[in-house]
Amino acid sequence: MDHGWDGFYTSMKRTSRFVSLIQGGSGMTYDINYKGTPPKKQKFYLRSNDTSVTLRIKYPKAGSYVIKDINGNEIKANSWDSSIQQPAPIKGDRGGYCGENRYVGVVNILEIYFKKGCVIYIDPIDSIQSSVRMNWTLNEFFKDGGTTKFVDRIAASLGIKAANVKVVSVYQGSVVVDFSIVEDSSKTLSSKGGIDSVQNVLTDQLTAKKIDLGAPILNV
Repeated sequence: MDHGWDGFYTSMKRTSRFVSLIQGGSGMTYDINYKGTPPKKQKFYLRSNDTSVTLRIKYPKAGSYVIKDINGNEIKANSWDSSIQQPAPIKGDRGGYCGENRYVGVVNILEIYFKKGCVIYIDPIDSIQSSVRMNWTLNEFFKDGGTTKFVDRIAASLGIKAANVKVVSVYQGSVVVDFSIVEDSSKTLSSKGGIDSVQNVLTDQLTAKKIDLGAPILNV
């Protein structure tokens, strides 16, 4: 804490470390609930001879996070599974890999699978969080192409890549789609004037109902 000073007081700059002894094994899952604001950046390391575990981190509000391996490479989240209207479940011991992850919207839980010696980093990324309600039934939505078609329509209207659009959740009421827009490795959003500029365009198109999402927009 003495690496920096603010006038008379120390800066309290520090790295917090928490070591826990847990039981691993097939199907073992643990929930992590922070009593305060979750750290923006986190590192997890499973020291084990031969076991595995799944962690579920509860966030107080929606956000976008990238999971990286020990070399700083991004570990892609599980793809969307239309049959459960969520990202595909963690395979875990049935074919999972170090850092396999998915973000469950609405409840805002990040799930990550660890094998022995697994080291992963969690980094927050700048994103646009949005939700749109359409006059549709869930059956009609998925018959019309579901999340894939929805992503394509959003991307086309903004002139960005489909990879920049991430569907977080889809649920009934009539049909509500929560989604986020994030930067990609080729800096697509930067070429469009940055994330703030893209957000302004998205807000204008959604509130003015200039965008065709396949059904009338009820509210945003």
